[in-house]
Amino acid sequence: MPTADDIGNLPIDITFSRLGEWLVDRKRIPGDWRKRLAAVRARISKEFASLPKDINPYFHTLDPDGIGYLEAKQIYDILVKSVPESRNIFGRLSGSAGAWESIVRAFEKDYIYLGEAAQILVQNVNYEIPYQKKQVQKIQQQLTELEHKEADIKRTAALSAAKYVEACQELGLKGNNVRSELLETAKSLPSTFSMILEVINGDSVSRALEYYSNFVRDAHTEKDKSLAMLTNLKYLREHPPSLDVSVDLEVVDSGNVQSSDSNNVTANADANADSIDWDFSVDSSQIDWDIGTVEEAEDAGNGLGPYEMVNASEILQSSPNEAAQSDLVPEVSVSEISWDISVETPQVDTIDDVNLSNVVENQTSVLDTSTQTTEIKEGRTQLLETEYRNKILDDLNEIKAFLNQRLVELKNEETLSLQHQVQSVAPFVLQQYAHDAIETMLSDVSLAISLLTNRKTRDLIMILNSKRFLDRLVSSLEEKKHHEVKLKDGLKGLATKRMELHNSLSSSWPKQEAALAKTRELKKLCESTLSSMFDGRPVHIIGEINALLNSGVAA
Repeated sequence: MPTADDIGNLPIDITFSRLGEWLVDRKRIPGDWRKRLAAVRARISKEFASLPKDINPYFHTLDPDGIGYLEAKQIYDILVKSVPESRNIFGRLSGSAGAWESIVRAFEKDYIYLGEAAQILVQNVNYEIPYQKKQVQKIQQQLTELEHKEADIKRTAALSAAKYVEACQELGLKGNNVRSELLETAKSLPSTFSMILEVINGDSVSRALEYYSNFVRDAHTEKDKSLAMLTNLKYLREHPPSLDVSVDLEVVDSGNVQSSDSNNVTANADANADSIDWDFSVDSSQIDWDIGTVEEAEDAGNGLGPYEMVNASEILQSSPNEAAQSDLVPEVSVSEISWDISVETPQVDTIDDVNLSNVVENQTSVLDTSTQTTEIKEGRTQLLETEYRNKILDDLNEIKAFLNQRLVELKNEETLSLQHQVQSVAPFVLQQYAHDAIETMLSDVSLAISLLTNRKTRDLIMILNSKRFLDRLVSSLEEKKHHEVKLKDGLKGLATKRMELHNSLSSSWPKQEAALAKTRELKKLCESTLSSMFDGRPVHIIGEINALLNSGVAA
């Protein structure tokens, strides 16, 4: 059977959420402790305004609404140590120290501070500490996402820079001044065209052209022996085009000169036209236009309605009044009207010599410009013309398709015996090309097609021919470069946001730690005070508070 000592050593477990009710139910604190606590806090707000804050830096960290029993006791201890002791006739401290001593005594009277501690414990455990933890976790998550975003932006910026460098290298540019470098690079086309002509005029392509021509002639009847084949390619070999790749005037100058000249010509012509006197000497009062108002005839039931045809002679003889009125107007026969309109233009022959010379000069400049444009177009290589290149490509692709088919036939084992029989009866010019020779010819023909159709050649040709294409290409390259710059500018904004998040995190951590420390201290105060009330029996405040405090220690 347990003894009194054993019962005295049994711990008292109190749930933190019901600590206030437990104290009121067991008469450990008065039932109106909240009212008394409000009066004490009113005194704290009043005395805090006159508190000498320069005595200790701790006073600057305090907020009047957050001062409780522990803070009031600490303020009292600091004032006692810092301010010279002065007491009144009753032996109590005077001044600020005395005021805060009375506040501490008010807290300790009837254990009001236990009710405040129970209230703060519930508020911290249920609301304040979880909120601070969530804030810290949210900021940490934002920092993690920010790091990932920054890594993505850096990777995208590096990729954009690599694409820009790759695009510039593909076109042979340095990337400093894209437009001028493109125009300079386009002038390297003569070397490409020279290489194309060299391949087309080479022995391998010549043999391929001869092989295809002989094969077609052998395959056709006597009637089609004169069939023309590969005329464009043969013409290119016999008459090589020039290699002049001068820039089109549309690319160099968008036509401001021509438009300004045309405007000057128009302005001078208008000025001269204004100086001409178009003297029309016609007196309109002498002309009788014979225009009268005829009322619509009413519907007479004949089906014509208001659109009945009316004879003009009947209207003139319809009434004597109208005839009398018509006598008042002098009759003018058609034969008496003189339609001779004399237009005198005496000033046309006397145009100012200065204006005439301006017109002649402007017209001459326009003719010179058009002549210069025609000379440039005539001097440029025909390889810059799309139609000319397409004709050459058609012939080259025709030879390529023939050579590919011949290789397939020679490699096909099923028809190999048949091919040998055909070759044996074919002319000698068709028998001399073996498998390796056809592959060599096919390789050179494919090389010529590739040189004519690769992207760099097409872009350089378009640069010389089209100002719009040049503008679009420059815009595309600069867009890649600006995209990288824009991404790098975005990194500056991320750095600013990261700094703000670090500042928020550095301010949230102390708040969380301060709330945990205060909760731990209030729990310890309540347990020790209640233990002394129950003759030293151990008192434990249980519940979520312990898990929260333990997690705070682990963190």
